[in-house]
Amino acid sequence: MTALNILIIDDDAGDRKLVRRLLQQLHPEAGIAEADSGENALTFAGRPVDVIILDYLLPDGTGLDLIAQLHETWPRAVLFMTTGQGDEEIAKSVILAGASDYIPKSAITAEALQRMVANGLKVAEMRWRIQEQQNELRLFTDVLIHDMRAPLRAIKFLSEQIQESYQNGEFDEVARQFELMQKSVRKTSDLIERLASHTNPHSSGTAEHVTVESLFDSLRAVLAQDLAESGARIEWDSGGLSVWCFPPDIVQLLQNLIGNSIKYSGGRTPEISVAAEPSGNGLLISVADNGIGVPLEYREKIFEPFKRLQRGSEQPGTGLGLATCTKIAKRHNGTIWCDPQTETGTTIRFTIGLEAGRARQTA
Repeated sequence: MTALNILIIDDDAGDRKLVRRLLQQLHPEAGIAEADSGENALTFAGRPVDVIILDYLLPDGTGLDLIAQLHETWPRAVLFMTTGQGDEEIAKSVILAGASDYIPKSAITAEALQRMVANGLKVAEMRWRIQEQQNELRLFTDVLIHDMRAPLRAIKFLSEQIQESYQNGEFDEVARQFELMQKSVRKTSDLIERLASHTNPHSSGTAEHVTVESLFDSLRAVLAQDLAESGARIEWDSGGLSVWCFPPDIVQLLQNLIGNSIKYSGGRTPEISVAAEPSGNGLLISVADNGIGVPLEYREKIFEPFKRLQRGSEQPGTGLGLATCTKIAKRHNGTIWCDPQTETGTTIRFTIGLEAGRARQTA
């Protein structure tokens, strides 16, 4: 399990010490930070926080007043309120304000904290997933309305033109219009497939321990036609590593990255390097190319759904490829980013960090 990051906010040093000691018993690997006021707590902004233990009374206000700021700073964190005296009205207020639970300090024990943290993390994760699904449903609706309207209008128009040309005996024109209609149908079909892939990339399946070389072998088979048509030259370096992962997902992720390297080659023969190396308890894979590159200011935005570079807008696509890569990386407890130090071409790196998986040398 990934080590937790916990923030204790309480102006009483003795109470902080007690909570820290109990939490360290329950989560020896946890990173625990302390703050004696709301103002000092917010100085930790930018650092990861999974669990917040918040005192109700603080020198600079009440914990109730601070909840909104804490949620804005750490939207995925689970928050618990403590107070010197139990009070049902306080409990009701803090729960309505967004706290996951409330406990009087007199009731704090290792068992109580264990139960609160475990249940709270489950609820927080479920809440976050629901929010992500709601956001994606909104995006899904937007793209259906925006991007499918044009090809459907084209199909309707061309069907009317085909009927008219057929009645007039203009069969060469009928053939040309049929070809245009097929292009519109393919565009619509591709959009639907991309949306389906993005909203539900391999939602079921079991993680497997596989060699990186086997992933590369699958990838070479999938990309055989694209590599032949583009003349792309790829250097593969598996590092002799193996890793726990969902193989179809990782192959899809790499297929998207290499496909982009070919698509945005800028007229050059694509030269691509795919390399794996150990990273912590998992794996880091890099895909580097000699293409048109990504301006520094766009290197984070390109991973958002439906975001595409203006200078690459003439290329076919839906802007979902890298967003799907992000979802796959997250499913593997990893991250994905565009290397900010790359000056020529593009280098994208991602990590794989499943709980059971550790990159290691194969025999």
